[in-house]
Amino acid sequence: MYSRILVPVDGSKHARHALDSAVSLVQSLNTAPELVVLHVNPTVSINEPPVGVDLEEHIRQEGEKILAPATDEASRSGVAFRTVSKTGDPAKVICQTAKEESADLIVMGSRGMGLVSEMLIGSVSHSVVQHAHCPVMIVR
Repeated sequence: MYSRILVPVDGSKHARHALDSAVSLVQSLNTAPELVVLHVNPTVSINEPPVGVDLEEHIRQEGEKILAPATDEASRSGVAFRTVSKTGDPAKVICQTAKEESADLIVMGSRGMGLVSEMLIGSVSHSVVQHAHCPVMIVR
């Protein structure tokens, strides 16, 4: 039924639940699909460049910190997976990556980290549901 499932992660509790649900789904199927665990570093727009700070490197490192627990969890589960890290508008990147990866399903959390991020991620999940080429499972 599914050959590839995309799971966007942002380090939030809801993203962890989404990954848990995706792993359980993969383990329950006769033909185990591959998981693609995606982290999107949001595009940061600033008027003045920070002095003495490599912003791109800092964002890359932050993405690695977010992907590390997801990688550990997927490794322990024994399911086939790989990780992808991209930069851009999260909703657009998730939908674009799902299409590029020929994902049959996107499994994602309903909310993200923190109050401001929660509002943004809520918008992200809503946008993904509206624009994805494949079914989207929202996990609380």
